[in-house]
Amino acid sequence: MIFATDDIYRLGGSQRAKLQYHILAQKFPLVEVAAEDKEDLEAFAARSETEAAQLWLARMRWPQGHEKMVTFGQNIGVEDKASGGRVKGLWCYTADMDAVRAVYTGCPMTWELWAAPIVGYLQGRRDARTAAALEIIQTVMRLLYYQNGLYLTVPGDVRRAIVKWVYQYMKDGTTSFPFAGDMGNDSRRVTINFERDTSLKDNRVIHDNMAEYNREANAEKAARRTKQRFEDLTGERWTTAELHAQGFTDRNIKTFCKDGLIKRLYQGHYQRISK
Repeated sequence: MIFATDDIYRLGGSQRAKLQYHILAQKFPLVEVAAEDKEDLEAFAARSETEAAQLWLARMRWPQGHEKMVTFGQNIGVEDKASGGRVKGLWCYTADMDAVRAVYTGCPMTWELWAAPIVGYLQGRRDARTAAALEIIQTVMRLLYYQNGLYLTVPGDVRRAIVKWVYQYMKDGTTSFPFAGDMGNDSRRVTINFERDTSLKDNRVIHDNMAEYNREANAEKAARRTKQRFEDLTGERWTTAELHAQGFTDRNIKTFCKDGLIKRLYQGHYQRISK
């Protein structure tokens, strides 16, 4: 789907995808999904700790999420090659969608108010000495992006700083949240009219050899995702723990090594490969 306004990048990737699913559901009928099939889909995603599977699970929990994913596919997103899909900046807002438009309205917010539930959750986990690292990060991300009817668009550098802080806070319980004060939010209202501001992309010509086409398309998507993810990496040398603290998974590290972006020096130690 093509958006005529770059205000779409005031929203984070997840909310851009949610909007696109919603618009497509206004234009096309949804496939029916039986209750037992919904349970099977959720169980399948829940068994995996990969980022993709956890993303699918979250999308299934959106209104008619199962039906939308089965009808339109699981990897819907809004990406502009020039921007790399990057957001415009930090923005706290409400969202209201109906059959013809989506309205997003900015809300004043401070980091102290927004961070309080996150700090409270982490303190509870430290006191109870429960929850694995993956579960903790997933819960923190949910609290970071959404609270009490408000959404937060979070730039990559802000997200990375918060992930790094989470690991440190779980160790010592004293490290201060990395941001404070007013978020600098404006109260602007962004309206996206589905007829005026959106259009469907033309279908790509499908190769006669579908297997070859799928391999090429998937490889192109994977390379683009890896490049975007690697741009978030800071520093020249790291331990595995330091890469995790920047928000990278073991799978990310393995891919970076395979693609020649970093190299393994010895067990648990890596270095950037200069081009």
